[in-house]
Amino acid sequence: MKNKHRNSPEDSIKRDLTAAYRLIADQNLTDTIFTHITARSTQGDDQIYINRFGLFFDEVTPESLVLCSISGEVCDPGSRLEGLSDITNPNGFAFHAVVHRARSDANCVIHLHSHASTVVSLNPAGLIGLTQNAMRFNGQIAWYEYDGVNPNTEQLSDMVQVMGDKPILAMRHHGMISVGRSVAEAFHRAFYFNKACQEQIDILSSVKNPLLPKGPSVDKSLSYFTNPERVLGEREWPGWLRYLDRKFPNWDKN
Repeated sequence: MKNKHRNSPEDSIKRDLTAAYRLIADQNLTDTIFTHITARSTQGDDQIYINRFGLFFDEVTPESLVLCSISGEVCDPGSRLEGLSDITNPNGFAFHAVVHRARSDANCVIHLHSHASTVVSLNPAGLIGLTQNAMRFNGQIAWYEYDGVNPNTEQLSDMVQVMGDKPILAMRHHGMISVGRSVAEAFHRAFYFNKACQEQIDILSSVKNPLLPKGPSVDKSLSYFTNPERVLGEREWPGWLRYLDRKFPNWDKN
């Protein structure tokens, strides 16, 4: 049986990025139009795809994606809905561009203002290793202090320095950023980071003195989830695509 989605590498990037937008919307992790997901184009490391500003995440299609240079120049404006005059959100684009520029491994960058990640960002202890989902992020999170709605170039430079080579940047009072070598990996990290944050909120609101894991289990879990030979998310990503096919037929049609 032939694969009905057999396309060029560029088409696959656009389809995966569209899927990430749709899945983030489906998981109720959006902030209407005010966060973004970007993916590096196969046409060059200095070009990235982003959603057209004004589209809700569940409205994004492969052809509506905007191709930009890393400096912000629009290379291909994509298609747009009537009434949308803006092409990209300059403030949002800047967050993504600086991470793509600084990290060769950041082929996808997801920035969210999700409820759970924002709530946990206010905990001085950060994400506590209470659950297996939290243990996978031990030592994998950089914490960045709030720098306002519209950070300048110097602040953005400081942000990526703080992030370093960590896959997750937790932004105090703000939200989070996850990066991945693929869209699947970045989505996997964003999904499980938010899941771990929500678990912590639920646990601390219902248990006064929660049990902490003991013994070598934490290190064992961390070793498993941070194995560089594993691209996180690659096994379940086809399942997520099938989920979209079932729940939202024609989601990837232009």
